[in-house]
Amino acid sequence: MSSLTSAMPKNWSKKQQHVWKCVEDHWDHLINKRIDAFKEYIHDDFIGFGHESPISIDKPWLEKWVGFWTKSTDIIICELRPIHIEIHADIAIVQYFIFTIEKNAGGGKRVIRRYTMTWKKNHDLWQVIGSHNNLMDETIRG
Repeated sequence: MSSLTSAMPKNWSKKQQHVWKCVEDHWDHLINKRIDAFKEYIHDDFIGFGHESPISIDKPWLEKWVGFWTKSTDIIICELRPIHIEIHADIAIVQYFIFTIEKNAGGGKRVIRRYTMTWKKNHDLWQVIGSHNNLMDETIRG
């Protein structure tokens, strides 16, 4: 079991587990500021909505944002909580929560985000091609 996920659905197929492993690796690269490795998990045709931007985002925007965010923010601890993975051939729809404690120049905060991501299989690697996330009301700043 990954250090980012403490509870996994026991009935997931090997395909679902493989997709989830890519989700975990994707976040592990981001948390540990391995930006080039993180970008490998982003499909060139990526598009989405995130809580960070009032407009839709794409891969160039994400690369810019992630570059800034990882320079200014440290993730102290992270928990990924998988909800569901639905696979249709080379497309996987993944729903999950992520809970982090983050620290930056402004202080620390606990954040809960809810994600729905669409992943597309590219050879043996699953890549994010679509994403939508939002901050949960339970986010506590302090």
